Amino acid sequence: MARLRPGWFLQGLWDAEYQQYRLLAYLAQVRREYLAQRLYPHLADLIASYEEMRALSRQVEETNPTPELETLQEILTFSLPRIESSIEEGRLLYETIAQSLYVQVVGVVPMYRDEGYVLLRRGTEREVHVYLYELRRVYDAQGHQVAIRLTFVGTYAQVGFLSVREKLLTERKDLPVPLTLGVESPWELPIEPTLLPIIQRSLPKWTQAATEGGLG
Repeated sequence: MARLRPGWFLQGLWDAEYQQYRLLAYLAQVRREYLAQRLYPHLADLIASYEEMRALSRQVEETNPTPELETLQEILTFSLPRIESSIEEGRLLYETIAQSLYVQVVGVVPMYRDEGYVLLRRGTEREVHVYLYELRRVYDAQGHQVAIRLTFVGTYAQVGFLSVREKLLTERKDLPVPLTLGVESPWELPIEPTLLPIIQRSLPKWTQAATEGGLG
């Protein structure tokens, strides 16, 4: 489906009804994506658009009105609550899926945990999907943020997580003692638009929990 680009409401015909129609058509597509359990990139696009439009709405309210600004405010007033509602629906789906995942440490917990493997298994699927994860701490004036990268390694026939880890240790010598996390989804959910974004956002929490013995 088409992406919701920054400033989308300023593009095309400058008419409130036209822009409202565009938004409703887009939100209908998002709704279908949610029903198919696909979260991204549209959830991130909606959040970014909501923040952009809310900031612009505040500016418009503090500016002397003109016909153009009145049209813009009409678009913003119509759009913001509808986008917010769609975001909340997506967040609820996100939390439901995130809470359904069973995460366990496979093997030992090493001292170095900023690189390792994620082993993903979905429902009754007879495959294990393997990803290399990398955590990089980026420091700025506000403190630090964690940049997270997931790289697909390969798919293994349905065997135990421990067996997959042993194969990785044999085949890949770059990580001699990697932290390995086994992630199981009770449902065969989409990987790219749903499971990987959730895993990526959860990795800092999971690696910390592994250190503290808080994972299965």
